[in-house]
Amino acid sequence: MKLNRKQTTFGRHETFPLRYAWLTKGFNAVRDRPGIFADPERAMVHLGVGRNMVNAIQYWLQVTGVAVIEGAAGRTTDLGEALLGPGGDCYLEDEATLWIIHWLIAANAEQATGFFWFFNRFAMPRFREPQVMQGLTDFIARDLQAVRSHSTLKSDVSTLLRMYTTTLARSEDHLDSPLSQLALIEPEPEDGPDTGAASPPAKQKDPSARRGAYRSPRLARPFLPPVALHFALAQRFAQEQQPAIPVRVLLHGSDDWAAPGAVFRLSEEGLMATLEQVMDRYPKQYELRDTAGLHQLYRIDSTAADALDILRRHYRGAAA
Repeated sequence: MKLNRKQTTFGRHETFPLRYAWLTKGFNAVRDRPGIFADPERAMVHLGVGRNMVNAIQYWLQVTGVAVIEGAAGRTTDLGEALLGPGGDCYLEDEATLWIIHWLIAANAEQATGFFWFFNRFAMPRFREPQVMQGLTDFIARDLQAVRSHSTLKSDVSTLLRMYTTTLARSEDHLDSPLSQLALIEPEPEDGPDTGAASPPAKQKDPSARRGAYRSPRLARPFLPPVALHFALAQRFAQEQQPAIPVRVLLHGSDDWAAPGAVFRLSEEGLMATLEQVMDRYPKQYELRDTAGLHQLYRIDSTAADALDILRRHYRGAAA
C-alpha cells in the first residue's frame, strides 16, 4: 500500500487482464491442492487454461492478496477466505466486491507497481496510450531511478487499459474483465477534446477505440458502495498506524501511500459525500475534525474498523 522503491513489479501478468472466474477458480485450487502451481502441467489440466494463463492466475491471486504462493507451496489468506470463501462473494455478484478487488490491485505498490502508479500518480483526466507510456517511463526513471524495458511497460499499460476500459467493442479479454464494469476508464467520444499525442491506429471496431483516446476523470461516483471506501480506510489506518489522516491526503495521496480518493477516481465532492455515507452507515468509527486549520479524518474505534470484519459483516448482511 506504500511504495517501496526497492520492491517493484511490472509485467508479470503475461498480458492477461484479470478475468471473472480466475480468482475463484485459482483460490479454490490453492485451497484444495496447495502445491498445484508447483506443477505447471497439472495446473493447466486442473484450471483448464494454457501455461501463460496459469502464470497470470497465479499473479492475480497474489496481487489481490487472496492467496500466497511461495515455491512449491501455496495457501489461501484470511482476506481470501473473507472475500471468496464460504459466506463471501465467490461469484463476484456484489458490486462492492469489484470495487474492493480494484482497491487491492491499485493499492499494491509492490506487486502491481504500474497499476499503483496509474491510479495514484497519473492525474491526466484525458489521455492517449503513448502519454501513459511516457508518464510511466518518467516515473520509473525519476522516482525509482531504474530502467524497465519498453516491451514490459507496454505490456503493463496495454493490460491496464484492456482491463478497465468500458466499451462494448473490445477483445474477449476485455469482455471477460469484471473491473471494466466500474467505468474508471472510458474511451473518449468522437467529439471529445484532443489530448494532443499522436497514436497509431488500432484494429478495433469501436471508432472511439480506433481514435486511441481515453478519459479517467475524478467524479462524484454516487454509486460507489460505502463499504468499499470503509474497507480501504480500514486498511490504510491499520498500515499507517496514525490516529488521523488529512482529507487532502486521502484525496490526493502523500508520502507514497495509496489514496482512496485517487484509486476510486473521486472528486473532492465525491469523497466527502461517500465519507458521510460511511459515517452514517458505520457510526462511531470515524469522525471529521478541523484541527489547527487541517481537515482530518479520525479513526475512533480501531477494533470495529478491522478490514476483515468489515468484509464478513457486509456479506453476512447481504445474505440476510
